[in-house]
Amino acid sequence: MFGISAVLVVLAVLMVVGRGSHSEKPRQPRDYTEWSDKALEGYQLYKHKGCNSCHRVLRVGEIGVAPVLDGEGTRRSREWLHAYFENPVSVVPGTAHDGSLGPDFRVLSKAEKGMLTEFMVSLKSTPGSSNYPVPPSAASQAK
Repeated sequence: MFGISAVLVVLAVLMVVGRGSHSEKPRQPRDYTEWSDKALEGYQLYKHKGCNSCHRVLRVGEIGVAPVLDGEGTRRSREWLHAYFENPVSVVPGTAHDGSLGPDFRVLSKAEKGMLTEFMVSLKSTPGSSNYPVPPSAASQAK
């Protein structure tokens, strides 16, 4: 009796496992990167400049010091990022990237700013990610 029950359980498990593997699509990762050659160059520059000393991206770097950058390309437009790298203080008053705490982006070359912009644009997130943009609430829009 025990042997028959064990065989039935094994068959049931195999049926469930077999069914799930053929009918379900693999889940898309919550945070992902759309790599391009320029984005890869930007990532190398990001690492070379030590940005992960304050920021976290791709599961590497500090948490709680500065914003996590995963999903930045979903939260921000290319134009916003370009403007930030050109003159961070004009886009985010009080930013640490005025040279007070973080590096001053204004001293980077145009090519370096472009590479960092492409890297940030490549960092995407999907709904369900903690890095996915949250629409403003109705209360904040009423003000």
